[in-house]
Amino acid sequence: MSSCLRLSTSKIAVALILAALLLTSCCVHKRDPLLTALERSGYSQLAGSPEIAKFLAKLAGRTAEAEGLTIATSALGRPVDALLISSEMHRFKDGLPSPDKITLMLVGSQHGTEPSGAEALLLAAREIVEGSLHSYVEDMNFVLIPNSNPDGRDLHRRLNGNGVNLSTNFTVLSEPESRGIMEALYTWKPEVVLDVHESAVLKKKSLAKQGYLIDFEAQFEGANNPNVDCEIRTFSFDRLLPHVIARVNGHGLHAQRYIGEITDIKQPITHGGLSLRNLRNVAGMMGSFSFLLENKLDPSTGAYPTPRNIRARVAKQYLCISSFLRSCHTYRAEIIRLAGNARTRWQNHQTEEPLFLIAAYIADPKQPCIALPLKKLETGERVKRSFRYHGRVACRSALTLPVAYIVTAHQKAIQDVLDRHHVKYEMVDEAAELSVEIQPPMGRQDTMTRPGHGGNDDVARNRLEKYAPRQGDLMINLDQPSRRLIPLLLEPESSTSIFKSEAYAHLVDGRRGSFVHRVYTLQRKTKSLSSI
Repeated sequence: MSSCLRLSTSKIAVALILAALLLTSCCVHKRDPLLTALERSGYSQLAGSPEIAKFLAKLAGRTAEAEGLTIATSALGRPVDALLISSEMHRFKDGLPSPDKITLMLVGSQHGTEPSGAEALLLAAREIVEGSLHSYVEDMNFVLIPNSNPDGRDLHRRLNGNGVNLSTNFTVLSEPESRGIMEALYTWKPEVVLDVHESAVLKKKSLAKQGYLIDFEAQFEGANNPNVDCEIRTFSFDRLLPHVIARVNGHGLHAQRYIGEITDIKQPITHGGLSLRNLRNVAGMMGSFSFLLENKLDPSTGAYPTPRNIRARVAKQYLCISSFLRSCHTYRAEIIRLAGNARTRWQNHQTEEPLFLIAAYIADPKQPCIALPLKKLETGERVKRSFRYHGRVACRSALTLPVAYIVTAHQKAIQDVLDRHHVKYEMVDEAAELSVEIQPPMGRQDTMTRPGHGGNDDVARNRLEKYAPRQGDLMINLDQPSRRLIPLLLEPESSTSIFKSEAYAHLVDGRRGSFVHRVYTLQRKTKSLSSI
């Protein structure tokens, strides 16, 4: 398809979407549709967080099937609002399961400078409540969090009010906004999560200096950390994502699997990040089908009918979101079954998949290169360039899961992050007497310090040691739903260990050895653990 034809088709698709939205909203319930602040301004003025909150409240007031609530207060005191939509609201708002219904959680604008996600989710909310998507309420529950970074939106900044990137905050969960999203995950246990973003095609400080713009319209990625349930990953990438992408392409908007940020014409190409720091992968570890949507953020230097082409951007994101919902509705039975299987698989240790502490992209020998379109900055000409393709995921450091972990220092700091992840643990009291064999994971490459001792009493790395836990030690039994998540958070070698973050890195001191230890045998001599 030529670039001119592609552009023309895209414009037609956008026009049809906008016309259909108002028409269907009006016809389904035979009353005037509720307009967003952006729509009322003729797409000339971006709505602030208070306007978004008012829209959600008004929408909730139009039906008993919707209810608004605040899931968090931002770093600077702004509410983070959500809208619940369900035909069984009396049960759903309390987090009670609906075995025959699928629950979807849609999150927008984690980055404050990517506002279209919030606007598109407001349109989706309206269509679900009283428009073209209303029939889905019979089979689906919804948790919509359109404006997940109100500080960033109102301050026109990417980060939240504490200067933190919320999109990579899902291991340490230091920020109230990301903690609110995590609480929503645990409360409503969605089978499907969609994280909506935009990405600037003009990289002023990198690719633009080489004379190029990135060229894409819509990209989707699934939960791709290799420790996410295998059946969820397989179904996501073999069935669900191809269905979504084909549906979007069928509407005239080019969609593809996510390609990592291109900042240099000589860099290798990868797909979406493998880390549990992002919402997509941490939700995947919880048994959700979890996805990223990223649409094009047009350059600020262009000339558009509306500021920064906001009308077209919102329409394109709405098309992607509505197409995604339709595909999830098509596959809802399979999604419910596979998510349910994933969430109970921790109970059967005999069939457990390997757990890998490290995952990284490497060159793919079956496809050493990939050709991708770019645009010349000066002329706008569309050209294809060949890149090295590192699309294969290599896994290292397979871990035989212990029965538990014991934390012998910095217990309060570890407690905080465990609480945020709803990980169960116990605290040893004065009367406790335990006998354990441990293999400490931390310390120097060739030696390992005995738990609770200084650096002068080293033992071989793989040697098991006896240790009697002391008052205040934390015991984290892996016989719980977070079984496979816990090692990825606590093992320092893990790619997404909390000790890789600035907030916890200072707690690790290789000279003194470990304070988080693997427990391979656990013999309780007394029942004297107090539950936290």
